[in-house]
This record gives sequence, structure tokens and C-alpha cells, in this order.
Amino acid sequence: MPEAEQDLTKITLPGYICRITPEEKALLEQLFFRFGNVRRRAYALKQKGWIKSEIVKRLQEESGLNSRYVSDAYHSIKDLPPHVTFGGLKNQRLRETGKISKEEYKRRRNSIIISRGDKSKKGNLNIRLRLETMELRINTGSNRRWIYPKIFIPEKYLKRYGHLLDGRRPYTVIIKRRDFDRGYDVRIIVEVPKEKYPIKEDRVMALDANSGHIDFAIAEKDRVLALGKVHCHALRDFSSGKTQNYLHKLIRKICNIAKHYQARVVVGKLRSANFSSHSRANRKVRGMPFYKLAQFLKNKLDAWERSEWGTTKIANKIAPKVGLDVHKVSAALFALKVLKYGSFSSLYNRFSGGVHADEGGGSPSMRLTLRSGLTAPGQGSTALAGDEVAGTACNGGYPAIPGSGGLLFLSSLKTGLPCLHVKR
Repeated sequence: MPEAEQDLTKITLPGYICRITPEEKALLEQLFFRFGNVRRRAYALKQKGWIKSEIVKRLQEESGLNSRYVSDAYHSIKDLPPHVTFGGLKNQRLRETGKISKEEYKRRRNSIIISRGDKSKKGNLNIRLRLETMELRINTGSNRRWIYPKIFIPEKYLKRYGHLLDGRRPYTVIIKRRDFDRGYDVRIIVEVPKEKYPIKEDRVMALDANSGHIDFAIAEKDRVLALGKVHCHALRDFSSGKTQNYLHKLIRKICNIAKHYQARVVVGKLRSANFSSHSRANRKVRGMPFYKLAQFLKNKLDAWERSEWGTTKIANKIAPKVGLDVHKVSAALFALKVLKYGSFSSLYNRFSGGVHADEGGGSPSMRLTLRSGLTAPGQGSTALAGDEVAGTACNGGYPAIPGSGGLLFLSSLKTGLPCLHVKR
């Protein structure tokens, strides 16, 4: 399949400018201000109803930047909503209260340069990475002048993704000035086909995200294959700049486990921003970037996002009976909910005190526990996996209990299951 027709994912290589001469720095600062001005002007003209071709033509004449820079500036603002504060509302409030100077505020309003890639121009025309010398060749937009500051990219990223920057595929370069003139961060973004791995039908890896760790269960329709935990306490402690890098590391761990078991990843719809902050536990949960985690998983692994409502409530009652941690049982129940919702619904009615629609007065469900077994009298220990037990035994017995497949599923939750603890 041609790459253009494949699903693509973005890979970001972090770095920073480690050496730049005073003359080059002055030219780079001019480019920051010109590019920032073009972004604001493009936004204003777009709000007035101008079309892209008219905006690019006019701003090219006004700024003196080439059409690629102007088009990239337009592309960066085209989806912004009305009434945007360039530079951020926080910086505007700092300036109003006198906590930063007027000059610093202007610098923060003009602190980004974006150059999108072009395959026909050896990856990127305006800002190109020279791998042999680790230099950025930057078009300053002033009489075709170029500067060549040195860039540092961590060795582990170069070993893994350096071959993607040889000019055979387009890549986007973003330069961001740090506050208070503390240097320049660089991000190089390249699109690659999504990594595919074989997935067995009706097998999922369900994630139960918590504060500091993610419990998971690998399950099929009638049994749990493995349980485990991935530690991620650092997500609560890292600064916002490091969170994204750590999230990618965490997702690679989840991806490796899913590949090993050939399972599709399912993540819960956890909107932690709506949690109350009155309790300490809720404050810890709110500090975890669950929304970003779900978005990265969907982009990287085509993960499903499903509601996990009700799983913890049942897990609190079942966990002591099976001798497992509540969160691991909750992940197993989440897998059951995705695979066989009818069985999960029956379990919820049974363990939450509800009455299943097909159970009459509900007394069989109230008397049934995990220890009572799922077989009719005279059947020994044989049970059928599925939504129901056999209707009537050959040598007598009673009718099946609707939804008993959920209890059969839970009967596979044993302390002897493979329990994976992934190191940080």
C-alpha cells in the first residue's frame, strides 16, 4: 500500500540549540518577531473574511518573508477560535501587574517559528537539519541569508529515528524561545506509517488508570489471560515540559505488552477534570494527564475508548473473594464489559443488589456467590463457557441462570495468573 494511503502517526524528536553566535542570534530574533507579526496579521485578516491566497499574497509583501513561511504562519492559526490572546492570557496578566517588562512580554508574544516539511525539498526548505554536522540551516528571510546554529538531539532519539531525517521524507521544525532568554528549544516532527501488529479476534487489553499506576487485564470472551501493572508515578511529579516525553515512554511499554499478547488496547473514558478536589485521592487523580494518555493511545495504537462506569463498584465486592487487588479486578471487569456487555450487566445487577429482568424475584442471584459454583447437581465441576450454563442436566438439575457467563469469566481470576509488573 502506498504510504500516502496508510494511516500515519507523528514522531517528535526533542532538541535544543546548543551553540549560536551573537550575529546569528540577532538574525534569529528578527525572524521570531517577523513570523509572530505575520501570525497575528493572518489571524486578523481571516477573522475579517479574507481567503488564504489573498492573505498569503498581502503578508508576503508586508513582511518580506517567502510564501512558505507565510503559509506556515497561516496554517498555525487557521483553526483558532475567535478572540485569541497571542502570547497567552497568563503572560498578559503578568504584564498588566508589572511582573514582566514590556520587552519580555513582546518576546513571549513572538516566541515561535514553524516550518513545515516538503518531500520535494529534501525534507524542509526553510529550516533543514544537517545530520553530518548537527546544524540547523535556517532561512532568516533577510536577503536570502542563512544561519547555521548547532543543535543537540539526545543520542537515543538519533539512533532510533535519525534515518527519518535524511531528507527522503518531509519533516516539520518548530523553534521555541524559552522565557527570560534562556535559549531555544527545537522540535522536529516527522510522519511515519502506524506500526501494525497482528490482533487476535475477541482479545483485549483493558486499562484501569489510577493515580501513579495503570492496571491492565489481558482477556478473551471466556477467560482472563494475564493481569499486571505499569507504574507511572513520575507523571504526577514531572513538569509540563517533560510530561509528553514520559507519556510516550509509558505508551511504548503498553504497546510492547499488547503486541506480545496480540490484543487490542481499550482505555476508559476518565474525565478527571470533573472530579471533586475535596479528597486527597481525587486531587492526585486530577493531577494525572489521562486525557493526553487516551489521545496518544488512540493515535499510536488505534486504541478503543469506552466507558468503564460500574467496574470499580463491582470490583470492590469481588476482589476479596478472589484474592486480588481491586484495580486488577476492575481492569478484568472492564474487559468483560467490552467483550460481553450482557454478562457484565448481569453481574452488575447481581452484585449491586439489582434484579435481572429474567430472574423473577432474584433470589437465585442473591444466593449465588463465587464459591457456590456454576454447575447443576450431579455435573461435578464441569461448566460451559458462554452466556449461559447448560439448560438442564441429563440426570436432573435446574435451569440455567441468565448471564452466568460473567461469573465463569470471573472464575478465571486466580492468584496463579501471570501477573506482570512493568518497571518504571
